[in-house]
Amino acid sequence: MKNSIICAMVLFMGAIVVSAQPEENHMDRKELRKEFYESLSESQKNELKNKKELRKEQRKVMHASFTKEQLVIVKNEDLSRKGKRKALKLTLSEAQKEMRENHKAIMKDENEKFKASLSEAQLEQYEQIRKRKHNKRKHRKRKD
Repeated sequence: MKNSIICAMVLFMGAIVVSAQPEENHMDRKELRKEFYESLSESQKNELKNKKELRKEQRKVMHASFTKEQLVIVKNEDLSRKGKRKALKLTLSEAQKEMRENHKAIMKDENEKFKASLSEAQLEQYEQIRKRKHNKRKHRKRKD
């Protein structure tokens, strides 16, 4: 009887410890992003804002070019984000593929311009933020 109670307590405590860890990592990343954003000058903040607006604008243009079939895929709630992306990729027209490639090139150029405006310390923070985000994506791929 004692052993089963001890095992239950150990499992319970282990579950609490494991469930608390992601929250700590989330807070660390949140603090890092906040610290990074506060270290930016006004022009750098404007560059980030412009990148975000450009991304939204290009997304709207792409969405406006979708056919009825593609809109059905986008609105399908049974598909995950990854599933929607795969299904859409198969239905893209040549013009849409070209639009997507142009968007990638533009965003890459914008990102390089932004990175060039960062100081060494800011660049290190930025890379750390990007690296953590990348690792998270990499982990997701392994799970799927």
